[in-house]
Amino acid sequence: PRGDGHAVMTLPGFMAADGSTAHLRKLLGDLGYRALPWGLGRNTSDTGVTSMEEVLAYRAGVEAALAVQIEEECDRSGGRISLVGWSLGGLIATSLAQDRPDLVRQVITLGTPFGDPRGTSVWSVMNRIYRREVRSADIDAWLAYNRKAILQVPLTALYSDSDGFVSTDVAMPPESPRTEAIRVLSSHIGFPFNPLVQYLIAERLAQGENSWLPYDGPRLGSLID
Repeated sequence: PRGDGHAVMTLPGFMAADGSTAHLRKLLGDLGYRALPWGLGRNTSDTGVTSMEEVLAYRAGVEAALAVQIEEECDRSGGRISLVGWSLGGLIATSLAQDRPDLVRQVITLGTPFGDPRGTSVWSVMNRIYRREVRSADIDAWLAYNRKAILQVPLTALYSDSDGFVSTDVAMPPESPRTEAIRVLSSHIGFPFNPLVQYLIAERLAQGENSWLPYDGPRLGSLID
């Protein structure tokens, strides 16, 4: 489905940058959207972090910088923006929507770890990067940050049993009246390039701004659930 021309920003995953979502933005542009990169370089701290406090401070700083960009875009266009976040980018997109529902039209996440990060295969890598043993209090702080407010805008979380990085139970988003989780057949790295995922992104974005409904389209055999 073609779009109505509203702005859609793509947010990359952990340690990735805008190049990783360039193919997806090309598709969104071809469908008629104003496709925007996040423009903040790699999705990781430039200075390195050694504690969960610093991790969350990094996320808060990124979200504040993006809120400025998004507010400027909304002022320019006169309408709200949609966000498509891959993995960690999905958490950042959801936090932005929690904080500024006046700016965000809807959120679509791809293989995003909403739950305990120890359920992801990159956990050991993150531990080495952050150079400190993670305590249960750190996990509690991370989960509390992810659920800091009730989401007031539509959220579609695409997840996969064959993700390879994020387990299914970790991929379930926080419940709200306009939140849905759709299981697809995809690898974690393949999400933005997967034609099935691209179809669902296009179908979800094509809905009217104030007429969002849960997905009830073709299931394409066993590829969508």
